[in-house]
Amino acid sequence: MQETATPSAAPGTLDSRLEQTLAWLERHRLLLAMASFAMGAASFLLVQRGERLAQWIALLLVLNWLLIISEATLGRWLSRFRWARFSPMVLRYGMQAVHQQTFFFCMPFLLSTTTWSSGQALFTGTAIAAALVSMWDPLYYGVVAPRPALHLAFHGFAMYLAMLTVPPLLWQLDTTQSLALASVTIGLLSVPSLAGLIGPRKPWRWAMLLGAAAALGLLSWLARPWVPPATLWLGQAVISADVDAEQREPGTSLATVSDQVLRRDGLCAFTAIHAPRGLSEQVFHRWLFRGQEMLRLPLQIAGGREQGYRAWSCKHSFPADAAGRWTVQVVTDGGQLIGVVRFRVQAAGGAPPPAIP
Repeated sequence: MQETATPSAAPGTLDSRLEQTLAWLERHRLLLAMASFAMGAASFLLVQRGERLAQWIALLLVLNWLLIISEATLGRWLSRFRWARFSPMVLRYGMQAVHQQTFFFCMPFLLSTTTWSSGQALFTGTAIAAALVSMWDPLYYGVVAPRPALHLAFHGFAMYLAMLTVPPLLWQLDTTQSLALASVTIGLLSVPSLAGLIGPRKPWRWAMLLGAAAALGLLSWLARPWVPPATLWLGQAVISADVDAEQREPGTSLATVSDQVLRRDGLCAFTAIHAPRGLSEQVFHRWLFRGQEMLRLPLQIAGGREQGYRAWSCKHSFPADAAGRWTVQVVTDGGQLIGVVRFRVQAAGGAPPPAIP
């Protein structure tokens, strides 16, 4: 049987302009990724300066996600028009465009807030890989889109990133609240996709559907130690023997401190934490030695400061054998790692510290 090609629209008509627009978008899809990354970078810089324009940029991402959530309804609405033959292509490119925009918009936040020496590197590496897949048609349309389960995971991951990044910018939700909202959202919005995978609607299948959605939301919550706090990052982290409380500045930065100085002066961990304007959040300094938490101090930070919110914790009591590597972790109330600062205590008499088992 001989196939017949769909005739091209007459030049100058609406159909012709739509064909030209879709063809241009297909040829220049890389520009969308670059523009999305630029929007994310601009939002990140504006957040750092405390400007509210970042909220309007984030709102555009929310509007795009609303279009994707209403994909089926939008498709039925488009089918009413005479150029409805374009609607599957418009929706297909629209879905891909929103995935691209989400991944690349969130990328500057993830790259700046990831602690690369932790499991967060795997999370951000996955986001980078997903962003590249969303740009490359042979993988996106050849591997991801045809497989419902894989497409569900891809779609859910993009949505999860959006919920981590946008609520703190728009509504000043703290990172723990945003993480909880992202977990609930990914569970709820996965229901339609899971329903297609589970099959006929029988009571036990409905129970399986709800259980799978709840498990997906719970899994995303339990994975929070591996998730960067997308809108909180360290601008400065210093270990010092003292802090000028009036000027809110640390003393000399120390990477190694002698046991004698430690006993005499104690140590302070000074951090400057950047956050969006209007955001108020409790974070913690966790002093760790040989994997054990020795001190945990709460700090209340407020966003919108160009230099970051400067706060510190000081420790004056140390174990008898304090020689070795110490770590101060800065974590959110939900357990997300914001950053790490390390120092070494030199054993009394200048001998090298004992090896840590």
